[in-house]
Amino acid sequence: MTFIRKPISLMLLTALILTALTGCAGLTNNSQSRTEAPRETSTTPLPVDPYEKARETQIVLYYKHEIADFLVPEVRTVMQEKKSTEELIVEELLKGPQGFQKVLVMPPSTEIIDVTRRNDTVFVNLTDDFLNPFDLSAIPGKENLPEEEVLAAQQEMKLFAIYSIVNSLTYLDGLNQVKIMVSNTQLSYRDMDADLLLQKNSILDLDSPMVALRRNKNVNQTPAETVRFFLNALITDPDWDILYPFLSNRTMDGNKLPPLDEFKAQISPIVGGMISFEGNLILDEEPLREKAFVTVQYTDKTVEPQKVVMEVLTLDYVDGIWKLRLPESFIQLR
Repeated sequence: MTFIRKPISLMLLTALILTALTGCAGLTNNSQSRTEAPRETSTTPLPVDPYEKARETQIVLYYKHEIADFLVPEVRTVMQEKKSTEELIVEELLKGPQGFQKVLVMPPSTEIIDVTRRNDTVFVNLTDDFLNPFDLSAIPGKENLPEEEVLAAQQEMKLFAIYSIVNSLTYLDGLNQVKIMVSNTQLSYRDMDADLLLQKNSILDLDSPMVALRRNKNVNQTPAETVRFFLNALITDPDWDILYPFLSNRTMDGNKLPPLDEFKAQISPIVGGMISFEGNLILDEEPLREKAFVTVQYTDKTVEPQKVVMEVLTLDYVDGIWKLRLPESFIQLR
């Protein structure tokens, strides 16, 4: 009995071992088969956020007023794609204005090399064309200047060219100053023909490298400057072809302003030289969102004896430009 059980036990043990080995081999082969099987590649593209490629962006650009020597804003909505907002602003600025009564003041053929931002400063790198003289024949009011006034006009236009860039960029949140370079070079005020940027009593001189510039509100149109420009013209015989665009389409009494030809036929010739003023013409300014009030004081020369008048004038904000409602005194003279 003993000799019979041992072979059976040995045979059974051998069978169990072989079965176990065969099972392990099967598991190993299955595991290898799953690992080595090629993965299916999806042919369906992943969804892409359209705003990652292009999105609408609203920017504010500053151009010189077509007639007066100050900058006025133009709000523009553009598509932004794979480009920084800072570069987009300079690029759109150089395309020129889309609205009326504005003009791009920039040396001809000026182009962008690159625009980069570091913290609160933007570096604008322009081509050598930025050093070219302006084409004054393309700027209203500067076409037929006497030779002795051309140099001053060129320097004044460079001031507007520079601050059209600076004020457009510094409208962005968190951006405080702009450094303008030419062909990767930091130039002096003299080389830039930017004499007017140097302030009185400045420690800098014409041969100093031009520093990064902050926003300059003094070159922008304000309600007070509009009133000053308008009333200054009334000291002598006014040119209504120039002044009319600064009038709102509503008068102070709520009526509609007539067309230019009809207006010139109606306005009294006494308007020329009707006022004078000494000292500060503007006493107060209250700009609101779409309207402004400016308090002025002047001498009315249309009555005897002449009298000092204090008057509150109203202006409307139309397409980025402050326009004066025709004052009551003018309405009475028509």
